[in-house]
Amino acid sequence: MRDHPVIRNMEQTGTPDGKPDICPACPECGTVCDTLYLNRFGEIIGCESCIARVDALEVLCREE
Repeated sequence: MRDHPVIRNMEQTGTPDGKPDICPACPECGTVCDTLYLNRFGEIIGCESCIARVDALEVLCREE
C-alpha cells in the first residue's frame, strides 16, 4: 500500500504540495530576509540585515 501523496511529498521535498519553499533574498545585499524596506517611491532600499536604525539627532547633529 502506497502512502498518501501529501506524505510522499513531505518525505521528498519537505512541503505538502511538493514545491520547494521560496526563500526571499534582499536584492541589495543577497541575504535571506524576512523584511524588505522601501523608500517613498516603492523602490527596495534594503533589508533588516543591511539597513541600520540610528538616532537622527546623533547623525544630523554630530559635531565635527
